[in-house]
Amino acid sequence: MAEAAIKKIILAVDDMAVSLTTIRTILQHEYDVRLAKSATLALEMLKQFKVDLILLDIEMPEISGLEFVGLLKKSPELKSIPVIFVTSHANPQFIDQAMAFEAEGYIVKPFIPDALIKRVKSVLGEEGGE
Repeated sequence: MAEAAIKKIILAVDDMAVSLTTIRTILQHEYDVRLAKSATLALEMLKQFKVDLILLDIEMPEISGLEFVGLLKKSPELKSIPVIFVTSHANPQFIDQAMAFEAEGYIVKPFIPDALIKRVKSVLGEEGGE
C-alpha cells in the first residue's frame, strides 16, 4: 500500500474570517492549511509546528503583517519561512514598502483563486507555479 504524500503546511494569517475560509477552501485539497485570526496567535502556532509558507494580511489589530514579518526575520528558527502578503492594499507605494520586508509575493484581495495557487506553487518550488 502506497503512503500518502505528506502535505506542505501553509499558515494563513488574517483577522477576517471570510478571507481565511476562502484561502482554506482554495488550497485545502493540496495543502495542510492552518488558520490564525491574529499575528499573536500565529506566533504561538509557529512554536508548535513547522510551516512551509505563510499567507499574511497586512492590516490586523495588535501586530500588523509588516511588524509580524519583522519579528520573523529576527528569529533564526523562523526567518527562512517564505511569506506572501495577501491584502487589500493595491497602492504601488504600499506594495514597495511591504516588499522591502523580503516577502516572496504580494497578492491583492479580492484575488483570483488560480493566481493564488500559482503563486503558492511557485514559492514552494512546485510544478504549475508562475
